[in-house]
Amino acid sequence: MSSPKDLRSSERIPISTRVKMVSKGKVIAYAIGLNISMGGVLVHAAQTLPVGSTCQLAIYPSGTEGGRRVMAEGTVIRAGEGQMAIRFAQPLAQESYQAFAQASAAPASTSILQAYRNYFRVSFDQNLADCETLLGVSKKTFRTVFYTTFSTCIPLAILPVWLIRASIPAAPNLLKIALCFIYAALWLMILQPAMDMTVFRFLRKREATAPKA
Repeated sequence: MSSPKDLRSSERIPISTRVKMVSKGKVIAYAIGLNISMGGVLVHAAQTLPVGSTCQLAIYPSGTEGGRRVMAEGTVIRAGEGQMAIRFAQPLAQESYQAFAQASAAPASTSILQAYRNYFRVSFDQNLADCETLLGVSKKTFRTVFYTTFSTCIPLAILPVWLIRASIPAAPNLLKIALCFIYAALWLMILQPAMDMTVFRFLRKREATAPKA
C-alpha cells in the first residue's frame, strides 16, 4: 500500500478525458479530467461541489464512455473557477495509473477525427451544450477563442488572394463563385477549427501542469 509520502510525490499525468461525477446517488456533472495522480484528480466542470463533499467518479482513460472506466471515491479538497481537486479515498491502483500514463503518451493523431466531431457538435449548438465535457473549456473561453480566430481568419484568407489577384486567370463567373465557396469552406471547416482546438489544447495543458494541490 502506498504511503502518504508516495502519494504526494507521485507524478501528475496530464489528461483530457471524461469524468462522470455522482454525489448522493445523482449525476452531478460530466467533467473533464485535467491531471491525475495516484492520490487524486483535478477536473474542470461547469458545476462544482463544495469543499468537503464526497463523490463517486467514473474516469475513462480512453476519453469515451465506450471504453474501460476506472471507478473511485473521493473528497473535494479545493473548488473554484470551474475546477475541483478531488482526493481519492483509496490510492489509485497501479494498473489504472499506468492506463492513464499510456493514454497520455499515445499519439494525438488517433483522435483528430473525434476532436473535429466534438468541436462541430458544440459549435453548432446555440447553447454550446457539452462544451466543458467535450472540449474541456468553458463556454466563455470557447466564445472568446472562436471570435478571435474567426476575425483573424478573414484577413488571412483574403490576403493571399489579394496578393496574387493579377495572376489569377480569367474564368467563368460560375467557376469563380464555386472556387470562392470551396476556399471559404477550407478555412471555416478545417483551418479555423484546427486553430481553435490548438488553443484549447494549450489552455488545458497549462491548467493541467500548473502547480496545484
